[in-house]
Amino acid sequence: MKSPIPKVLHPVLGKPMVLRVAETAMKGGCHGVTAVVGHHSELVIPLLSDAGVSWVIQEPQRGTAHALQCAMPVLKEASEVLVLLGDVPLLRRETILTLVDSRRHHDAALTVLSAFPPDPSGYGRIIRGKNGSLMRIVEHKDASENERRCGEINTGIMVFAAGNLPGLLSEIRNHNAQGEFYLTDAVEVAISMGLGVTAQPASEWLEVRGVNDPLHLAECTRAMKRRVVEELLLSGVIIPDPDGVWIEDTAVVEPGALIGRHCRVSGASFISSSARLGDFCVVDNARVDCSLPEGSVRSGS
Repeated sequence: MKSPIPKVLHPVLGKPMVLRVAETAMKGGCHGVTAVVGHHSELVIPLLSDAGVSWVIQEPQRGTAHALQCAMPVLKEASEVLVLLGDVPLLRRETILTLVDSRRHHDAALTVLSAFPPDPSGYGRIIRGKNGSLMRIVEHKDASENERRCGEINTGIMVFAAGNLPGLLSEIRNHNAQGEFYLTDAVEVAISMGLGVTAQPASEWLEVRGVNDPLHLAECTRAMKRRVVEELLLSGVIIPDPDGVWIEDTAVVEPGALIGRHCRVSGASFISSSARLGDFCVVDNARVDCSLPEGSVRSGS
């Protein structure tokens, strides 16, 4: 990110991306959310604590399977374990529900969320058999030239049947180019144990793409801004210039309100249904309530 700020603390439409991921998990039905923290934990932990998100420290950082192993002590009561990534802020609740439903439908030990990016370079590839079944996931650096031609990639987002998880993690080895314990190796381990594994493609690439640089961050913010504005428009908010406003999803804007060009509404702001924000207004953690006195007549339409 070329920044002193940890990547997951960079804001997307005013909110740190790691909190967006945690909130999506909660909306997707997770009863407990635990963040595995590594680099710059002294900066990340206070933010998580303030938001009520529990955390564990991964030290040293020895790969994604090791990260999940660090969280296992707080997952003892779980029936399913959903693994999300702190730098994928556009993930939707509906995608989580589809992934979980797919695992349950197939009674799989684990289900992987896959995707088809325009350029799969650098991503782990989903390797399927002739019948379309998931065989394994191979990281880009460890993949053969033929495997790198595969266009379906692993997003890193998975859901496990919790009962199988300790056994799977205990069998993962670090015999790879990076010397790390890859959670993706759980696929081959599960197959070797005779357990079912599946891959569920995501419906949209941008939703599951991670933030890897400032350009990606800006694209995510733009996409989130568009998502918020579209929801407001469909709810009845009047926004003549949808591309020219900044409205954070922490704000409440009632149907009927008008948001003029180049306005910014941020924080815990409240805009009433009768409010009319002229061009270039800035509302930051404020209330705009333009209710008319009883018996008065509103002009215009």
